[in-house]
Formats: sequence, structure tokens, C-alpha cells
Amino acid sequence: MSHPIRRRVTAASPTPDKLATFLRHLEESGSVSLAAERTGIARNTVYLRRKADPAFALGWRNAVDLAAEALRDAAIARAHAGDDCLLMFLLRTLRPEVYGRARDRISGQ
Repeated sequence: MSHPIRRRVTAASPTPDKLATFLRHLEESGSVSLAAERTGIARNTVYLRRKADPAFALGWRNAVDLAAEALRDAAIARAHAGDDCLLMFLLRTLRPEVYGRARDRISGQ
């Protein structure tokens, strides 16, 4: 009984250009799934690559940080435009010692 031949996908499979494209899409979207789909790389492949390649892992971290900054900037703009709930959330997150709940300020959390 013969078994079908499986192609082994390794963390080294994607080209450097594809990996750079993935990181660019990750920075723009903040979504691993969306970045992988837009690049044509399987999600599990990029996760394997991140484990195997410290430089790629650093690029990933930087892309996620930039995506988070962009989201924070958008949230701040919305808060300034009148979203009071978002404004309070941001203030509590950015300055918990001043705007956090009283019990959090007292206990130092």
C-alpha cells in the first residue's frame, strides 16, 4: 500500500520578498491572518518562521508595535471627536495613576 507523498513545508520556505511583504501587511492591518492571506503564505508557516528566525521575529514585533500605534492614534482621534467612553478608556490606560478607578490607585495596581 503506497502512501501519498507529502511536501514538507519548512519555516525557510517563503522567499525574503514574501516575508517582507507579510511584515508590511502585518504592520498595516495588525492581523496575522489577513497579512498571511494577502501574501499567499499559510499562517502556520509564518508562525514557524517566527520561531526559527530571530530577525523575522523582531520584524514581526516591530510590525505589531506600529500597527498598535496606528490604532492608538485612531482611537485618540475618535476620543477627541466626542467618544467619551473611548476617551475614558484611553485616559485610564495611559495614566492609570490619575484616571484609574479609585481602588486601583489606592492599591497601586
